[in-house]
Order: sequence, then structure tokens, then C-alpha cells
Amino acid sequence: MATQICNELIHEPWMFYSDASQIPHVGGIYVIGIKRPRLRAIQYLYLGQSNDVNRRLQDHKYGRQDIDAFIRRNYRRNGGKDLRVKWIGEPRHQSREGGYIRCMENLLGYDLEYNKNGGNN
Repeated sequence: MATQICNELIHEPWMFYSDASQIPHVGGIYVIGIKRPRLRAIQYLYLGQSNDVNRRLQDHKYGRQDIDAFIRRNYRRNGGKDLRVKWIGEPRHQSREGGYIRCMENLLGYDLEYNKNGGNN
């Protein structure tokens, strides 16, 4: 099940973080990434879940987690133009977040820098 969700999430198109307010107020899984021009790619940084993905992405601009500080720094530096986000609706998002993190890291071949527990939460 987690692999199917991770594959679905990987194939979702990226959107600008500044456009996250267009995401509906629904539960689901989301990833935050950053455009790395030198790599010509978007690096996945963080996977999270929420009962309200729209609200949670807005909350990341003001929170206390390391990913929140990273987002604030990026907005101060360049208005958040390099930040990206993608999401999918998933009714069982709360009970499986750690599995989704591990699955995503396996598919990508690297750890999500801002998921400190590495999927062990």
C-alpha cells in the first residue's frame, strides 16, 4: 500500500509553494522540495501528513521544526521561488506516515533531509 502511495506521489507534478493555498482543505500526504538549478532537478526535502494539507503547508511558514526555518529562510532570500510542493489525498495518512517516509526514501535513493526520524516516527 505504501509503495503505491509513494509512486503516486512521485508522479504528481510539482507546484510552487506559494501556490499551496490552492490545495483543498483535505487530509493527505505531501512533500516539500527545492529546485536545485545546478542539478537541474528538484530535491525532495520533507514528507508530511495532515488532516488539512492546505493549512499545514501555510503553518510551515511559522512553525518551529527545522523544515519551517528552512522555508522561512528561503522566503526571506528570494520570496520562496525555489520551493515546491506536491500532495495527494490519503484517508489513512496519520497511521502510516513513517512507512511513507521510508518508502519515499527507498524510491529516491536518499534520505529526506528534514525528516529527522528517517521514517521511524
